[in-house]
Amino acid sequence: MSLVISGRVVPITQDSSVAASEKDAFQGKVWIGDDGRIERVTRGNAAGPGSGFDKAPVVDVGSNLVLPGFVDLHSHLAYATLPLWVDPGRTLPFLHHDSWPSARTYAADITWPAYAFIEASPRELLAYAEVRALVGGTTSIQGSPPKNRPLDGWMVRNVEDETFGGSVKSNEVLSSTLTLKPEVLARRSAQMKNGATFIYHCAEGQVNSIVEREYQSARRCGCLQRGFVAIHTNAVNPGGYDAWTEPGAIVWSPFSNLWLYGSTTDVPSALALKIPVCIGSDWGPSGTRNVLGEVKVASLVSKSKGWKLSPYELVRMITCVPGDVLKEAWGAQAGRLQPGALGDVVVIKAASSAEPFGTVLAATEKDVRFVVVGGRPLYGDTKLMKAAKASSPSSLSIAGTKRTLSMARLEDPSQPWDFASVLARMEQVRADPKKEIDAAKKAFAAAGGLQDGVPRLRLALDMPLGRVPIGGLPKDLGEVVVPPIQPLEHDAAFFASIKGRGFHAGILDELGKFYA
Repeated sequence: MSLVISGRVVPITQDSSVAASEKDAFQGKVWIGDDGRIERVTRGNAAGPGSGFDKAPVVDVGSNLVLPGFVDLHSHLAYATLPLWVDPGRTLPFLHHDSWPSARTYAADITWPAYAFIEASPRELLAYAEVRALVGGTTSIQGSPPKNRPLDGWMVRNVEDETFGGSVKSNEVLSSTLTLKPEVLARRSAQMKNGATFIYHCAEGQVNSIVEREYQSARRCGCLQRGFVAIHTNAVNPGGYDAWTEPGAIVWSPFSNLWLYGSTTDVPSALALKIPVCIGSDWGPSGTRNVLGEVKVASLVSKSKGWKLSPYELVRMITCVPGDVLKEAWGAQAGRLQPGALGDVVVIKAASSAEPFGTVLAATEKDVRFVVVGGRPLYGDTKLMKAAKASSPSSLSIAGTKRTLSMARLEDPSQPWDFASVLARMEQVRADPKKEIDAAKKAFAAAGGLQDGVPRLRLALDMPLGRVPIGGLPKDLGEVVVPPIQPLEHDAAFFASIKGRGFHAGILDELGKFYA
């Protein structure tokens, strides 16, 4: 179904037929065709494409900002339900990513509860994680857990799974959270030369710690090329970036870096060498709830360190910069509003005279008014969703504000699925993990691996398991305790859990001021 969105358009495009510069903003319309791509962006009352839009819904958002949907290029959806984690009694920052999985409380606090959901309610877990992304304006996210079947074209675009209905090969976006051996890195190098994008957790830790050798191994194996997307690299001495002569991108997750290691990626050094920098929210145990929250952390770090990153530069890190990175593999432009680009849009509340990029930086979940993926209205203000003729609408309360969600069941798009039922099922698992894990395993065996007539969705965790038996769960499932499922939005309890915890030296204490 085609869709027209009218408002104050911030296209963040280099297309001169649309805007004079990436900073341009104007009252106009975004025309999204039946194929889910943007057909035209027009100013004022200029004529649209005409054919194909005769019966298209027109959603008028007034002076609110119409932007490309946000792209979160680093997350771990399987852990989204979990609260911020610290290892009690620890007084020194962890050295690197191989340090904290061996902490005494890691398995019980992180691995076990995450396993409970992937075993007993995998569909609901993904629904929770993707709705949480939507609430923050995210339309594409990296880090969906490994699974037995891709979820191409469901709700938020899953970066590794997206094939656009088969027009893109399923292995065009490769990823790894675990350190790879040289022979595997060499294969990834060859795949990148043939057009693939490789997203790799690389050199995560304090500067010059032992994990810096992961970056050097990637360099020796020929991975430092255009298709390489290095997550973190905060352990790399800035001089090491000189070897990346045709850069892909770095993904910066400042909250997680500061929380675990007390330091973060040297962003100015990367930018000085023209290495694109994107922003990712990471995961529940040491990250923000969405990339709209993470960009605020980036601004706090910039201010603390005197980097002077502008709101414009920061907003680019969650729109056109990751969008340009994904274009290499997808063959489709994300993160920009221009003809031919993906019809992924977020609308942010704004006054008519508000400077757009500062407004986005200051926006919270309460200011996210409308989210569209591929021309499909999935979340937003009830009035706007009704104007867009959203299918399968159900109510959702975010930060005390009524919103509408359009979600259908994974296996059957004709069946509406409301978030209350998703949460209710997850609460069943939380109340008695042993009972629900055992029941899910028995049901799987009895049905021969089928559920509702199709292969039952199976997920796997993509992070280290810690000190646990093979398989990730304790021998006695009665030991599994699942903490309260976290709200979809940043709330007072989240900000209260930051102060006096982690290794951020107080920098993250200021995050709550954006939401006051």
